[in-house]
Amino acid sequence: MEFLLLGSLAVRREGALLELGGPRQRAVLTMLLLHAGEAVSVAQLTDAVWDSPPVSPESNLRTYVAGLRKVLGDRLITRPGHGYQLLVEPGELDLDAFDELVRAGEEALADNDTGAAAEAFAQALAKWHGVPTGELSGGPLLRAELTRIQERRLTAVERYAKAALELGRFDDVIDRLRRESALHPLREELWALLMLALDRSGRRGEALEAYATARRHVVEQLGVEPGARLRQLQQVILESRVSSPAALNAHRQLPMDIAEFTGRESELRRLCEPGPHSTVVISAIEGMAGVGKTKLAVRAAHRLVKHYPDVQLWADLHGFDPDELPAEPAAVLESFLRLLGVPGGQIPESLEERAALYRDRLAGKRALVLLDNAAGEDQVLPLLPGSATCVVLITSRRTLLRLDGVKSVLLDVFTSCEALALLSRIAGEDRVQADHEAAERVAELCGHLPIAVALAAKRLARRPQWTMLDLVAQLERGGGLGTRGVFDLSYQALPENQRRLFRLLGLHPGEDVTAESAAALAGLTAHEAADLLETLLDEHLLQQHTPGRYSLHDLLRAYAVEQVTATEPPPARTMARRRVLDWYVHTSWHNVQQLNPQRKLDIPPADPAVHPRTFADRDTALLWCDTERANLVAAVRDAAEHGLPEHSWTLAQCLWDFFNLRKHWADWLDTHEVALAAARSVGDRSAEGRMLITLGIGLREVRRHDESIECYQQALTIFRATGDKARQEPTLNNLGIAYMVKGRVDEALSCYEQAAEIARELGNLHTEAVTLNNIGLLHADAGRFDVALSRYLRALEIRREVKDPYSEAILLNNIGEVYRGLLDHPQAVSYVERALETFRAIGDLYGQAESLDNLGLALDGIGDRRGAEKCWLESVTLFEELGEPRADEVRARL
Repeated sequence: MEFLLLGSLAVRREGALLELGGPRQRAVLTMLLLHAGEAVSVAQLTDAVWDSPPVSPESNLRTYVAGLRKVLGDRLITRPGHGYQLLVEPGELDLDAFDELVRAGEEALADNDTGAAAEAFAQALAKWHGVPTGELSGGPLLRAELTRIQERRLTAVERYAKAALELGRFDDVIDRLRRESALHPLREELWALLMLALDRSGRRGEALEAYATARRHVVEQLGVEPGARLRQLQQVILESRVSSPAALNAHRQLPMDIAEFTGRESELRRLCEPGPHSTVVISAIEGMAGVGKTKLAVRAAHRLVKHYPDVQLWADLHGFDPDELPAEPAAVLESFLRLLGVPGGQIPESLEERAALYRDRLAGKRALVLLDNAAGEDQVLPLLPGSATCVVLITSRRTLLRLDGVKSVLLDVFTSCEALALLSRIAGEDRVQADHEAAERVAELCGHLPIAVALAAKRLARRPQWTMLDLVAQLERGGGLGTRGVFDLSYQALPENQRRLFRLLGLHPGEDVTAESAAALAGLTAHEAADLLETLLDEHLLQQHTPGRYSLHDLLRAYAVEQVTATEPPPARTMARRRVLDWYVHTSWHNVQQLNPQRKLDIPPADPAVHPRTFADRDTALLWCDTERANLVAAVRDAAEHGLPEHSWTLAQCLWDFFNLRKHWADWLDTHEVALAAARSVGDRSAEGRMLITLGIGLREVRRHDESIECYQQALTIFRATGDKARQEPTLNNLGIAYMVKGRVDEALSCYEQAAEIARELGNLHTEAVTLNNIGLLHADAGRFDVALSRYLRALEIRREVKDPYSEAILLNNIGEVYRGLLDHPQAVSYVERALETFRAIGDLYGQAESLDNLGLALDGIGDRRGAEKCWLESVTLFEELGEPRADEVRARL
């Protein structure tokens, strides 16, 4: 016989389906099959068949059993005093076969045989043919049993997905996980695996859409935010600049390889040959600009990936960028650590500590690190892993003599054969063969430099009417050997609208450009700019590491700067720079509206030709900031250096919410110091004071409290001198916070009381409530709970008039703490639960962690130790995710 339970219930004898009776009789059979070979009691069967059983269920059950015996014969036996038992032979029940295959998969995993595991799990899942006995209307026990086996199936789905992901079978995994997550929208592990599969297959946007869908289900159906795993995975994907995580602590971040790569076979063999097993393998590709170092390194990296599948990291170190300082190793390490799953709050300040943590995170990992455009050994040394399981590829225009054990590969210009091979690949072998001598002359006129040969070949490929001799004539008229003549040939052959955009790109701040920012730069629509950028990409005048983002090779950027300086008069250059900075400022301001709707900031109007981006929600706003971060930081500096100081300080102020959320302390301090200097350079006292406030907050966040206090005091002096009471109030409040952190309680209280008085005078209820909250904190810390409570309750009254969920949640949590101090634990529970509900609604993880800790203390105070434990467990998880040392404090309570 064949018993099918994993879908619609069915029994076959020699292939023929048997009639199993009505729903209740089928429910009896299902319960017996779930416990095949065991006795099932009358009480169990009663709970399995009915929600509200009849007066004498035994009689009904005997009827159903009799009906089943007519079909199953002596397979169904009565066990006096124990109930009924169904006898099933090995191999007859599909559930048994499923369980056996799952066990085989788990054993294969234990033996590190991922392929066998994936196959076993896939075979196990193939046993299922629908929702198990979905047509039954049984009782609570049967529903619980069916849920239990459905849980086993979902666990197998997850095990299969993880194994298949490791094997790179993304498409199969994505299709299955889309179906499963639609059927089980509250099962967060399915969503997490779907996000990983999408991200690892290069579909980061879809991965973030999956998170948004998962979050919507959880919030709408449960009223809470997704769990820590999903939230952390979303953050890791957001912070990944190029591609995806293999897991929460591994990223594949290599730039795209290019199809037109030609030659360099001996160099590739040398770079890919096995190295010593006792130390990190370090290879340095050295050579002049334009010789193809980066392309060779990327091609070698893609060949090596199979040997280093765990982690691939990439950074452009800007060692020879004429418009940008070489990347600081500490900043590169911060980026790498974030990609490796380290929360911003856990990243150390010092270079040495960051390097140590980085080496620890890569210890034992099969990791590949590609460091492009290195300025020298000092820049590279802190970025080297310490594990012999790692390989490092470095490109540089200098010889790196002081790197121990480095394998140097000197890259010269192409040989004649390699140059002709690239010409053939791009322009067509037939055209090279038609005039081999002329082709050799083209290579010679290009100086055999790969970038120049590629440009010349592209020029020929796009002009089918030209012969190779025509190209030679064009190059000879261009005036000499090397890149300049080829650049001129390519540039001058462009239509004027393409030439104009190309040269204006020499003014764009940062590392790369999008259609939207290029549109602002040139005063075009994004659609027009996108078409022009794609044309320049086709002409090999731009390169593209990720879809939608374009960059200039260093040599071409220098050429673009030369052309824009020679062609565009100074007012036109200033106007173009102003437009692109307008775009960054106003897009950043729209971003702030999602990240912190309470922010108030006056910004100057944008040029009418500028069309800033807007954002539908917080997630898309954060994604834009994460992607554009390097350009945003560069834009602040670019504005300050080119006579647009207001853009510098306005953009810096727009960015500080993002820097705070992502814990980009270095960017925060750097941009604000630049913007502060810009404000001082033009004598704008109001802007100087505003920048001192936000710079002071940043200094406070990195615990440089004395410098923070100095900033606030300078700002206060400015605003008192200018009579700006509206600015005095936040300055005093922040100064009070800094004094409180330093233990200068009397000075803190004085600042708070002055701030509250100004807020009342100006009728600013929001800031009055904030300040009253801080005054309450001071009194609570001193044990004056009655005084603290009166301040808090007054602030809460104000909050009923001024809606600010974040501030209200903080206040409710503080009131709960005071009630604990007054030993009124039931009241404490009431207020803290309201705070927690609000923090969850707005997605504030720190607030949730803090209020969960507080709620645990209040519940413990009323004797609910189980409730307290649950709160503290969740609080520890959140604090750990945020990198907060308070996790240890809460863990100690547990």
